[in-house]
Amino acid sequence: MIYHSILGPLATTSKKYKHVFAVIDAFSKFTWLYPTRSTDAAEAKNRLENQRHVFGNSARIITDKESAFTSSAFEDYCKRQNILHISITTGLARSNGKIENQNSTIIAVLSKLSVDDPKKWYSHVPTCKKS
Repeated sequence: MIYHSILGPLATTSKKYKHVFAVIDAFSKFTWLYPTRSTDAAEAKNRLENQRHVFGNSARIITDKESAFTSSAFEDYCKRQNILHISITTGLARSNGKIENQNSTIIAVLSKLSVDDPKKWYSHVPTCKKS
């Protein structure tokens, strides 16, 4: 089981990144972070495809109710891949504490690391993944 979330919007970078797509493994708590340009269903599907090619399909995905995850295109993708998609209330820590706590930490670390140049936050994503 994995958790998915989209963080942001953050300061728009020279590469046009505005958000971070976060993926957290429920068992190991390992986190993957992807700077993204948009929050649409196509972006969410692309990130899931990246994960699938490396780790295979997850049996379950837990997301909040952001539009990328509630679109018919995303739901169709989950059905085609035999993934049970569970939607929870956006931003409600008791519904999805693992990802909400992690999101707070990610934003805090990215903010501290990019205090000198907020538009270069994307360059600190690899460091943030290690923390």
